[in-house]
Amino acid sequence: MDLSCLTPANLSFRTERLSIRVMNQHDLQHFSAIQTDPELMTYIGDVLEPEAFEAKFQARNKCFNDHSQWFTLLIFDRASSALCGSVGFLLEDIDAMRVEIGYLLLSDQQGKGILTEAAKPMMDFIFTSLGARKIFAKCAVENTPSWKVMERLSLKREGCLASDFCVGDTWFDSYYYGLINPSLA
Repeated sequence: MDLSCLTPANLSFRTERLSIRVMNQHDLQHFSAIQTDPELMTYIGDVLEPEAFEAKFQARNKCFNDHSQWFTLLIFDRASSALCGSVGFLLEDIDAMRVEIGYLLLSDQQGKGILTEAAKPMMDFIFTSLGARKIFAKCAVENTPSWKVMERLSLKREGCLASDFCVGDTWFDSYYYGLINPSLA
């Protein structure tokens, strides 16, 4: 993979309706709106206490120097400049050229095709510029809207991981979805 392409300028995309850019140190309020909503975090993880949340925000903003961190891209409506949510990716295994993608969308923005529209240019960047061999995503089996987004992005369900992760006291099974770089097929 070509890690030299991982720059803030390269992680800025525009679509017909959306402006998408990598999160920076000035985005604490935006990150908080997404990551501290208990409804959004139901199948993602526990809502963190303020100190742990601040540490997570700071770590995410070091993604260009620490490739073990998620690259978080914020999604904004171009017409209103309103925050819609986020898409992102994790260089899960650089040697295997495998990248995990994820996303969160504010409740009032759901059902409008925003995640599909925002994830496509990011996935194109991951395959074309970064040169990843495979993109994968996973979500709780119960999180039907999330796995439907994966399917709209042409990811294929590859399996189900039993008792894969825990949020609070609840264990969830995960669907695992993947897509091989089309240029390698």
